[in-house]
Amino acid sequence: MKHSTQNGVGSNGESHRELREESVADRLIKQRERLLRLREIFLKEIHQLTSEACEETPSYSMHPADAATDSFDRDLVLGLASFEQEGLYEIDAALRRIDDGTYGVCELTGRPIPWKRLQAVPWTRFSVEAERLVEGNNRPHIGALGTVQPLEKPLREETSEKAEA
Repeated sequence: MKHSTQNGVGSNGESHRELREESVADRLIKQRERLLRLREIFLKEIHQLTSEACEETPSYSMHPADAATDSFDRDLVLGLASFEQEGLYEIDAALRRIDDGTYGVCELTGRPIPWKRLQAVPWTRFSVEAERLVEGNNRPHIGALGTVQPLEKPLREETSEKAEA
């Protein structure tokens, strides 16, 4: 174990900065290993889902409702595989960021992403604040809780009044 002294130099003659950089390097190595494990999990899941989607379903003496259910199930499985594929893409991008030295830097603000966030979402590209900005532009916003006011008249009354006019 390395101990530091008051003059900013460790027992092995290393500065505090070198010790911090080493811990960052160790964190990146661990994060890379974690991302590679997650990548394998995602690949297995994608393979399993696509195998399920490709399974033959008997076409003889099948009720139309059964065929519709099978079609829905296949579409659902393919949608899940697509979602997993997006996750795989994000993991691969995170691995490239580790390689090029930009891992842990918010792509929107250019500021460091807190380590706790990187531990929670190891493939994240944005800080929490930047993520909110990005998501805010892509998702409909219906207002904060408690801001929706009740209608003065029920909708049925309004529609019946319009029909009478």
